Amino acid sequence: MKLAFISLVGLLLSGQSFGAPNKCVSPQPPPVTHKKPNFVVILTDDQDQLMNSLDYQPYVKRHFIDEGTSFTKYYTTSAMCCPSRVSLWLGQFAHNHNVTDESRPHGSYYKFQAGHLDDSWLPVWLQEEGYSNHYIGKFINGVNKDNTVAPKGWDHFEPLVSPGIYNFTNPIFSLNGGPLEAFPGVYQTDLILNKSLARIDALVEKKKEGDNPFLLVISPTAPHDEIQEDGTFTPPVPADRHKHLFPDAKVPRTPNFNPAVQDKVGWIGDLPLLSPLQVEEIDHHYRQRLRSLQATDELVDSVVKKLAANDLLDNTYLVYTTDNGYHLGQHRLFAGKQTPIENDINIPFIIRGPGIAKKQIKTNPATHSHFPATVLDLAGIKRPTNLDATSLFDPEHTESFNVEFWSNQFTEGSSKLKNKKNSYKALRLISQKHDLYYSVWCTHEHEFYDMKVDPYQLTNKYPAADRKLLDRLDALVAVLHDCKGEVCKFPWRTIHKDGQ
Repeated sequence: MKLAFISLVGLLLSGQSFGAPNKCVSPQPPPVTHKKPNFVVILTDDQDQLMNSLDYQPYVKRHFIDEGTSFTKYYTTSAMCCPSRVSLWLGQFAHNHNVTDESRPHGSYYKFQAGHLDDSWLPVWLQEEGYSNHYIGKFINGVNKDNTVAPKGWDHFEPLVSPGIYNFTNPIFSLNGGPLEAFPGVYQTDLILNKSLARIDALVEKKKEGDNPFLLVISPTAPHDEIQEDGTFTPPVPADRHKHLFPDAKVPRTPNFNPAVQDKVGWIGDLPLLSPLQVEEIDHHYRQRLRSLQATDELVDSVVKKLAANDLLDNTYLVYTTDNGYHLGQHRLFAGKQTPIENDINIPFIIRGPGIAKKQIKTNPATHSHFPATVLDLAGIKRPTNLDATSLFDPEHTESFNVEFWSNQFTEGSSKLKNKKNSYKALRLISQKHDLYYSVWCTHEHEFYDMKVDPYQLTNKYPAADRKLLDRLDALVAVLHDCKGEVCKFPWRTIHKDGQ
């Protein structure tokens, strides 16, 4: 391991390929057809990539993994619902769209509206090119009985409304800013499925009038925790037909699960070992998450079959993804997200459709900010100039991006830990030759991991790292800290004016 680390330092300090556009691992972009494609996005909430949740979804495997391309190095750059979801639709990092929290004053739908972010975002860009856009399910926090007005760009906007967003058996909806409609006793994901199938039927009828392309977003809350009236987080509630599944499932006991030696910084470094009772609770939480995803898996099957039955699959791109990841026991963390550890930021992203390779795994790095450029390219629509990222299929993309967070942490489940300082700027730098994580915390602490030799982030190499290497990483963090547009895409062009 020591020799590998020294070799890496030598490579980075020599400047060989470090930060150069990464052309060798990009998938080739599929051809744009003369007929504008449709898009169907299934967007879950808090779904993990690294605790194997996808292994428990056979229909996702059948219809997405086996029929499309999985991007295994796909990330959210802010591991929390509101900033992540806004980045998904704007193609900007949180420090640019400025929705940085879940609630006011720095986050929520109110913050989104105050910034007029729906004046120019993916739904509007698509609508201007003849698309009809449809949204069903969870949007972001702050959609409540006093604020159901639909954002610009949606022809059909049917979001879950608080307090029915995080209640699996008492969902509340509003259609295009209209009156609230509650469905007591109806399982939320099943209702979203029925609404989605009805919307596809309506779109099929509309297509009889002309070739009108569409974007349909289906966003169930699972496997997010349920939130009680007093604000308590409890494990998600599965449908009755799934509540007894997976009785022996446990959180994977990876090396970073409740480690005997803790080598983290800040409040995470101060965490005690989880007790046997806490580990039991975490395993129950994990089973409830898997169970709640079964209705989502059935939704996937029904939606794909409905599209196929109406001859829509051949000209439709389907995406399966989530807003952020999740931790359960890793690094002694109880339940939640918000940290820069890999469990919280590395998330599922699978795409299938015309020209997309089947049963393929791609490891070129990408983030939610890459999504708008990807959709626009596939639709044959010119990208706006203010995007912070390229397309997933762009042959020229950078290796690095920032992960950022500004709020205090909160822990979900029964843990009482909260309000710890959790502001940081982290850097992920990924290519065929190197896979690095570097972070700078508001507590003036740092972390550095070579993920190729330490994928579970167990040994912080910062104290012993070469100072010249750290200076170079600090320069990259500084450029990405408040980057915009082209600087975010190609930060080394700012550091090295010759572009090398």
